[in-house]
Amino acid sequence: MAAVAIIGVMVAIARSTTGNPEAQATVTTVGYRLRRGWLWALAACAVAAFAVSLPNFPYARPSALEGRHYPVIAFQYGFEMPKTIPLNQPVVFDVTSKDVNHGFGIYAPDGKLFAQVQAMPDYVNHLALTFKVPGHYLVRCLEYCGIAHYAMQGAFDVR
Repeated sequence: MAAVAIIGVMVAIARSTTGNPEAQATVTTVGYRLRRGWLWALAACAVAAFAVSLPNFPYARPSALEGRHYPVIAFQYGFEMPKTIPLNQPVVFDVTSKDVNHGFGIYAPDGKLFAQVQAMPDYVNHLALTFKVPGHYLVRCLEYCGIAHYAMQGAFDVR
């Protein structure tokens, strides 16, 4: 059914273009007017989408960084971090790097990616979390950082 409708539209367009050609100036004026209208409509939609989604921005606000802070330092090819994290209490990982960019990806006991943040030299990213499931959490680098990147991992227990 959709194919028949599309063919019908194509035939209608083809039949409408069989008349005398219009002057280039007329076509250009109409074309630029349409293009300008589409640009403003697209810009208005983008601004509206940004305004609607801004309250749901996924990053923690400074007031939401409450909880015990744990420093995490990434380096080639490992992590300096705590061995134990408390269960059902807000914590904040203060993540940085000694050398190059790394990823700090936390994998839950079921093997699914739980949270992640970038580890960058001379900068601290804050990752605020509350662990609701006890167990052994694996940490892997999510950014290619060198030849032994595949082996870069750490772990901690949530109790």
